[in-house]
Amino acid sequence: MLVGREGELVVLTSALDAVRGGEGRVLMLGGEPGIGKTRLVTELTRLAGEREIPTLIGRTLQEETAPALWPWWEALLGRPELDLLDDIACGGESYSVARLRAFEKVLTALSVSARGQGLVVVLEDLQWADEATLKLLCQGVGKPWLTLVGTYRTNERPAALRNALTALDRTGSAVLLRPRAWSAEEVALAAGAAHPSWHPVLYRESGGNPLFVLELLSSLRQAALAGEPAPADGRWPFGVPESLASITAARVAGLSEAGQRAVAVAGVLGIECGCAELTALGGDGEQAIEALEEAAAAGLLTEVGGLPVRFRFAHALLRDAVYGRLTVQQRLEWHRRAAEAIERGQLAGELATHRLQCATDDDSRALAVAACRRAADAAVRLAPDRAVQILDAALALPGVTDAERRDLLLTAAEAEYSGGRTDAAVQRCDIAMTLAEREGPADAVVRAALVVHGIGGSANVGVLALCDRALAALPAGAVAGRARVLAQRTLALGEVLGFEQVGDGSREALRLAESSGDPLALADAFRARQHAASGPDGVAERLELARRILELAGQGGPEDAELWGRLWRIDASLQLGALDVVDTELANLGILSERLGRPIAHWHLHRLSAARELLAGRFADAEGESDLALEWANRTEDWSAIAIDGAFRNELLALQGRHGEHIEVMRAMRSVVRIPIFWAQAGKFLWEAGDPDGARDNFEDLRHALPRLDMDGRWLGTVTVGGQLAIALGELDSVALCYELLLPYKGFCVAGGSGSVLCLGSVSRSLGMLAAALGKLADAERHFTEAIGIDERAGALPYRTLSELSLAELLYRRGSRNDLTRAAGYLERVVATTERLRMRPALRRAKDLLGELRRHTLGLTPREREVLGLLSGGRSNREIAGELVLSERTVETHVANLLGKLGLANRSQAAAWATRNQVT
Repeated sequence: MLVGREGELVVLTSALDAVRGGEGRVLMLGGEPGIGKTRLVTELTRLAGEREIPTLIGRTLQEETAPALWPWWEALLGRPELDLLDDIACGGESYSVARLRAFEKVLTALSVSARGQGLVVVLEDLQWADEATLKLLCQGVGKPWLTLVGTYRTNERPAALRNALTALDRTGSAVLLRPRAWSAEEVALAAGAAHPSWHPVLYRESGGNPLFVLELLSSLRQAALAGEPAPADGRWPFGVPESLASITAARVAGLSEAGQRAVAVAGVLGIECGCAELTALGGDGEQAIEALEEAAAAGLLTEVGGLPVRFRFAHALLRDAVYGRLTVQQRLEWHRRAAEAIERGQLAGELATHRLQCATDDDSRALAVAACRRAADAAVRLAPDRAVQILDAALALPGVTDAERRDLLLTAAEAEYSGGRTDAAVQRCDIAMTLAEREGPADAVVRAALVVHGIGGSANVGVLALCDRALAALPAGAVAGRARVLAQRTLALGEVLGFEQVGDGSREALRLAESSGDPLALADAFRARQHAASGPDGVAERLELARRILELAGQGGPEDAELWGRLWRIDASLQLGALDVVDTELANLGILSERLGRPIAHWHLHRLSAARELLAGRFADAEGESDLALEWANRTEDWSAIAIDGAFRNELLALQGRHGEHIEVMRAMRSVVRIPIFWAQAGKFLWEAGDPDGARDNFEDLRHALPRLDMDGRWLGTVTVGGQLAIALGELDSVALCYELLLPYKGFCVAGGSGSVLCLGSVSRSLGMLAAALGKLADAERHFTEAIGIDERAGALPYRTLSELSLAELLYRRGSRNDLTRAAGYLERVVATTERLRMRPALRRAKDLLGELRRHTLGLTPREREVLGLLSGGRSNREIAGELVLSERTVETHVANLLGKLGLANRSQAAAWATRNQVT
């Protein structure tokens, strides 16, 4: 009987009916231990069976060394989808698919297999789950034909579970259920077989917790007191139970010696238990089944089913209670036996779990540390958070030596960094550095300085301090190590104090690296030099550095050497307008990010894919890629990665005229982001959004920075966009400065040299705008024409269109007949393109100007307009003469005059022109 759960049953029934109809649901059952989550799952399974809907169940292991994705593995046992999980768990070079995409394959396969019938997947005790388990669950929201159910304890909500619950809540599609404690009436209903006088006693002692009620009731039955009246004073006859342990202690004690042994073994193993386990740990195989059945009859274990017959605890709290009453000596002995049985291959299970629990001296501690290292190595690529948890368990062992502690801290720091938790990684490196400074070796000093790398943001302050400590600790002869740390320090110093700090340090780092010949040192020095050469003058050096670091990728260089080489090629190729190279490198980057599986690699892939889609005018695809990039950026804990998303969306929204969606963000960010590139972009955005005061405020910050900008990777974008802002505000001194600064780079495209966020098309377009603002109309026409050609070759469709629009405006401004005719031709093309791409601001400008041209009709006389209108209707000269009561010769004269004014060659061109320009 299911008591007090009417509301929950309605939700469960609704979910099952929905999944049979092809819908997807995610249900989360949360509550305190014993509140009845598992009972609701049992009822859900029964209801699903009535509807012929299969149910898969996986339970999370409590041990910190449990394998990643364990509940999914258990749920999918014997199904083909399990092979997909095996593929992504194997690590190394065979880690061929990125985690999210692999998860999508698993969920799609489940959905396809469930078509027409539905499928329920239950994952229990998610408070102990690793991040990968929860991520796969969250990704299943809305998958057709699937109902995913998770249970968790509300009094245990680690970060991974909190994040998952937040993510599910944001979807608006997940249902969160919180079963409540039983009321006094519901306790009486559940305990109906007991004498009514026991009901208030059971309610008081249990607090309405259903599991406690049932366990207390079971104790009464075993004592043959359930049918008797309760004591007159209402006291509990067995002493006040402080926990479930005290409720179950007598029941365990009442078992035979073999039964107690079976329960103890099950408590130590923590997973399913059968004859094989009891025998492997020194039990009597002949008595095993009898002992397990005795424990099941006492309500402690429950039969799982299948062959061979296996048992598990009826509730996790029961296992905790049984385990908690074992003596320390019993625990040590059973865990030692379990570890040895696993090592002999007699028993399945996690070796690290048992080695940790029986580590009491130097030898057993060393075995535990080694087991934890292996378990962490197996977990780190798929679930870095689980790897950190395992390593922290090893660090918590008493008697761990300083050398072991240093190495474990650095391994954990690398796992933190791999999972995007840079601040935590820096903190661990700081502790490890102290240990390395004390006793060495030099390799550990270098390692502590290098774990966190390739990021922006405040974490670089800690990285810089680590590098200074490492350089002070390293001996002079450690040339390769000094080169690596110096390169790292140079990059961190540039982030903290500014670009001017990068040059000398990067050159010295490269000199030391080349003298050492060490591939890791060379790769680090290349990174520092690439940043130093990130301005537009350094594009050739950056391409050479990309070539050299890609060569290192197969010659003992770091695992991410290829990542940086691909990124540098993309940055340089965007500046040069070589979009064929960009496309090739993006394809390579996609394969690489799948192999590396790191958040930073996925972030780079999606942000650059977004930039490429925007450049081609595929705005919806660009926004989708940007959303994916932001998701990965949030996992890197790198504020600059998140800021980059804002810069990209500025341009995406501005091209479409969607300024209102971002205007408040731009205003708010001004107090946080204090760099020239932001002032330029925000000022231009706010001007276009109709906020001249906000635009002026940003320009005033920018005005003083423009003459002394660092010639770094942001320089080209800052001067280009800053010049456009100066034009809008009529700041001609700044316009002239930007024109002179940009003139040497007229053949470039506007892209960053050290982490491109966008490619804004040809520099020549901005040069044309600047020249036009300065009254240099001939120069402006030349620049716009160059820009159209560059953007056409690069496939930069939105920016080619903007160049054509600017050129048409310039031609209209000059006003000759030939100029006006050419302007009309450009405007027609601009209108067609901007309508297709939905570039609303440019479309309005083009239509307004084209309307002006049509109203003036390029200086035609009224009679010439009449003739032109009749030409557009396909009439001959004779027909026109008859309709207008003119001689045919006069009509010929009018046709010749209007052809000359329009710059057209024949009647057919004139008729087409009249049709396009709506002359009737």
